[in-house]
Amino acid sequence: MNKQLEIVHSLLTEEQMEQVNFTLIEALNTNKEVHLTYYKQGQYITETGFIQFADHLEYA
Repeated sequence: MNKQLEIVHSLLTEEQMEQVNFTLIEALNTNKEVHLTYYKQGQYITETGFIQFADHLEYA
């Protein structure tokens, strides 16, 4: 039954990733509350909070 409820996730474009990065940096610098939505195990999960630090990762 859980498999029937799963959502297929979409990939972000380069422009969308840049917008996410800009929003996160702005939230970090201004202590602005953000709503983050991420995909995990077939579901979209939304968290609300403040960015306290950013761990820079590079994807090859």
